[in-house]
Amino acid sequence: MKILYDHQIFEQQKFGGISRYFCELFNGLERAGDVAVDLSLGYATNEYLKATRFGTGARPDPGAYETFMGGREFKGKWHLYAARNRLFKPIDAREANKQVSIEVLKRQDFDVFHPTYYDDYFLPYLGGKKFVLTVYDMIHELYPEYFNLADRTAERKRILAQKAHKIIAISECTKRDLIDFYGIPEEKVEVVYLANSLDTRAAPASRALKLPERYVLFVGARAGYKNFYFFANAMRSLLDADPSLHIVCTGSEFTKNELAFIRIQGLAERVHHHSVSDVELQKLYQQALVFVFPSLYEGFGLPILEAFSNACPTVLGRAGSLPEIGGDGALYFEPKDPKSLHAAMAEALYNPARRAELVERGKARLVQYAWTRTCEETEAIYRGLLA
Repeated sequence: MKILYDHQIFEQQKFGGISRYFCELFNGLERAGDVAVDLSLGYATNEYLKATRFGTGARPDPGAYETFMGGREFKGKWHLYAARNRLFKPIDAREANKQVSIEVLKRQDFDVFHPTYYDDYFLPYLGGKKFVLTVYDMIHELYPEYFNLADRTAERKRILAQKAHKIIAISECTKRDLIDFYGIPEEKVEVVYLANSLDTRAAPASRALKLPERYVLFVGARAGYKNFYFFANAMRSLLDADPSLHIVCTGSEFTKNELAFIRIQGLAERVHHHSVSDVELQKLYQQALVFVFPSLYEGFGLPILEAFSNACPTVLGRAGSLPEIGGDGALYFEPKDPKSLHAAMAEALYNPARRAELVERGKARLVQYAWTRTCEETEAIYRGLLA
């Protein structure tokens, strides 16, 4: 059995949960020995691909900011990059990737096709072959106000969900929302959970991060439904009452708006940012007093499992799939209620017995999530289409 995956998510993400998910599938299915995996891709800067056999085949996008001027960073680089792009762009990597995928599809040398995101470009080229669609969340449908009016993600997702021969949802929450929004037959949707990719046996970080002694950890994207502004604002009273407590964020650098907000709130000396590797991220979890995930909606929530695997007490918004994945291994708050957040954070920060209990329950929940199980259940779905 040969499964073909496409370029989409790898040109969108340098890091990110979806691209990590597919790389785990590539490696896990190939280790099983009786599944051949192929990826149609020309250009990408995705970091996780480097741990797969496809890492050497993906060329850096010559039009990307990361590759401009040999990847060197210097003052004014962004303005120079923007000026270059106004004059000319070396290549349209997205269009080039799409053409690569179309040519591979035309050869028909696969049994099942599994697109990595929601562009429906491939439909005319399937040639009667079946395809599986993974639906990660229904954020665009639930919170359209957080996305550009020209964003066609929801429209394309609906088309593919209706045409797919089988759909994988990464949580029961996502499955319910998918059925509610699009009227997809329940029997067409299978839930396959994700797992934790951080290796707690990994070598120590190669650089010393300058971290506050006591901090709350916020991981990943912060815009829109991620609810960062509410969280930072609601934390002010706790930070005022506890002068040695800080907030540490990962993910992309703070935007100008975020920096202005942090400064206006008087938190410039209390809220910090670090761009980190996986090994360094483990260190952040291990040293944090609490990991907090205040998102208004998640389709799964990989950072929950990362926190559990690194013995970090966890506090989650009671929204989307977070209670489903976190179970009794976390404390919860209403994601727009400051008093609810304060109560959960105070218990996780200052109750030693409760902290120890959360760590043990988090470790216990981890046994439900394994990439081997993800791969086995996904393979069974592929084989079911060919039976």
